[in-house]
This record gives sequence, structure tokens and C-alpha cells, in this order.
Amino acid sequence: MKINKRSIAVLFSTALLITTTFGTAATSFADTTTSDATTSTEQVQTANQSSANDSATTAKTQATTAVDASAIKTAMLSEINDLRAQNGLNALTEVGVLNNYAQQRTDSFAGNGTGIDNHVGWDSSNMAPYNLTAEENIGQLPLGTLSNDPTEIAKTITQEFYNEKNDTIPNYGHRKNMLNPYVGYIGIGVTIGTNGMIYFSQEIGNDATYAAKSSFNDRNVYYLTTKNDYANASKYASVDAERNNSNAAADYQAKSDNSYVFSDIRGGASTRNSYVNMYDRDGKLYTNLRLAPGTDWGSDIVAVINGSYYLHVSNNGFVKAADVLPWASFLAGKVITANNNAVIYDDYGNPTSRTVSTGSRWATDRRSIDFNTNVKYYRIGTNAWLLESDLVNTKTNPLD
Repeated sequence: MKINKRSIAVLFSTALLITTTFGTAATSFADTTTSDATTSTEQVQTANQSSANDSATTAKTQATTAVDASAIKTAMLSEINDLRAQNGLNALTEVGVLNNYAQQRTDSFAGNGTGIDNHVGWDSSNMAPYNLTAEENIGQLPLGTLSNDPTEIAKTITQEFYNEKNDTIPNYGHRKNMLNPYVGYIGIGVTIGTNGMIYFSQEIGNDATYAAKSSFNDRNVYYLTTKNDYANASKYASVDAERNNSNAAADYQAKSDNSYVFSDIRGGASTRNSYVNMYDRDGKLYTNLRLAPGTDWGSDIVAVINGSYYLHVSNNGFVKAADVLPWASFLAGKVITANNNAVIYDDYGNPTSRTVSTGSRWATDRRSIDFNTNVKYYRIGTNAWLLESDLVNTKTNPLD
């Protein structure tokens, strides 16, 4: 079934339209597993060749084999720890075991001639005794898109891990790995390939003493959030500054009392059959601004204002997530499959009398999430959604 799409309403947040290019090829992966859990989550990220603001033919200074890999590793450690400090987290301690394994990983990527393939060969036992709460971020970039400055290269890598702008179905696993509050150690590998690529790895984990500082419930709840369509609310000065190009700077600055923080999304919010109130970044109600019924609005961030979820829809303009239908837009054109006679839900999350048959396939253009329960819905038509739990597992059976 073809989806009936509403035309996007008048106002888009400018930041939603900006993408990033890393030239002809850039791929990165994140993996998270724990010693006290048997499951792991992975993601794959591939860059587009061009962006809304940059030409793919515009290259940065060509990096050469003279790039100092050791200096890049040092700069990467500094950058990730700076990121963690901005978010009130402990610094990660570099250890030789993890450094050695990270370097083995990147050397193997360069040596096989084909680059990185979804964490193939990763074995956290090689990280022992720091293989508890083990995580891996790996990636590759064409040197021709980078400067020859190790600090700038490290920042580019960290920003890409943080943003995941080029991940077709983002789960912000790279960002979460870097900002995991329950890890203490890291190793970094960097290899300059003869094929014009730079390969990099972050191997992160704990020994038994450090792992004992957090409980299983702490870590388990944290990892469950990797399935969200938005990242944990966080800040990263060099990335957040980019948002100020066309929007009011105050929209994107966390407040010292934590009454306003935000995280990234790719999507928007739809009003249903009534007007929706708007608020400023302090949660103050506008008396002269509302969103009209039946309209779609682009949104680039989920804001947490005084402990409640809001979606950003204009300069210093927010709506309560509970008052709208929030959605992610990165699934447009994908096909989902029902695993049973699934009930169709309406825009309010209410079950209808309609169902779809077992094994039926449906085009979807949006995924919605209930911010209170994390339950996900996939849209298959106007006012028609299927529960994620009623679909063939999209982890083992990827979307078409």
C-alpha cells in the first residue's frame, strides 16, 4: 500500500535540513555488549556523497601518508574525554591492552583491502581483563576529505560518531558508547591504509573492579535506551555551535540548572484534530501562538524542559510531546511485514477494528514512539499504524 503523505507545513527548523558529507565513502559502526547480558546492538552508517550545503566536489586539504597516526590517537582520547566532561562524566583511562586490541582491529581493516564489515572478527575476550561492559566504535574515512591536522581529524571522527547524520536508521549507538556513564577504560587504534582511507577504533570497557561500581540494573536500563529514535540528552560544544547558523542561539544551549536539555531526532510532529499550544524554551506558554489541527511540523530535537518532553518546531518554539504525534522520518520507502493478524492503531495509539493479515507487507514512511513507554508504531496509511511487536523482527529480518 502506498502511503498518503501530508505536505510538510510552512515551518521547518533549519537544522533539520543540514547534512554532512565525508566525500565518496564513509562508514562507521557501533557495537555494545555486556558481560552480564547475551544481547548486543549494532548499527551501520554510510555517508551520502553530498549535503544540502556542501558540494561533493569540494574537498579539504588532501591528507597523505605523512599523517601522524599516533598524534590522532592522542587527540581522539582528548576529544572524547572533553565530550564526557561537558556531560558531567568521568574521563576514560587509556590502557595498553585496549590500545593493542584497537590497533589490531584497525590494522586488520586496512589489511583486508575491503574495509570494515559490521564488526566482523570482533571478540571482546581479546580485551580482557577490561572486557566487562565491552563496547566498540569503528569507522573509516577517505583521507581526501580531511585536513592534515591530527586535532581536526580527531574532532571530525568524534563529531561523526556523535551525530550519526549519515546513518540511514540511527540509534545513536556511537554517541551512547562514548557517553556511557558506566565505563572507565578505553583503547584507540588508527591505521592509515594504502587505499587512501583512515581506519579508527575505540575499544571501551571495564575490569571487574570498575564494573562493580554500577549495578546490573543501572547498565541494563542504560543499554535498553539504545533502541530509542533519539539520543540521551547531551551536549557537545563544537556540534551544538553549528545549530546557531540560522536559529536563535538560545534554542540550543543547555541551562546550568538542567531545566532545559535536548537531544537530536530526525523527523517531526503532527497535530491531530485540535489546536496545539506552543511554549518557549523555559516551558512558558505562548498566549498568541498555536499549531493548527492536521498539520505536520519538522523537528530537529527532543527537549527535556523541567522534566517533561517537548519537540522543537520553530525558533524558541516547542510543543509538548504528549500533545502531538511525534515521528521519525528516516524509514520512508521501507517495507515492513506483519507476523500475525495485527491490529491497526489510529493516530492516538488506540486499537481499531481493522487488522492486517499474517505475512502481509506494507510500505511505511514514519515510525512513531510513545515517549512515556518507548512503544513504537509504524505508519502504513492515513491514521493507520502497526505496533513494532506485531512485525517480523527488523533486527534479524532487515527492512526492505
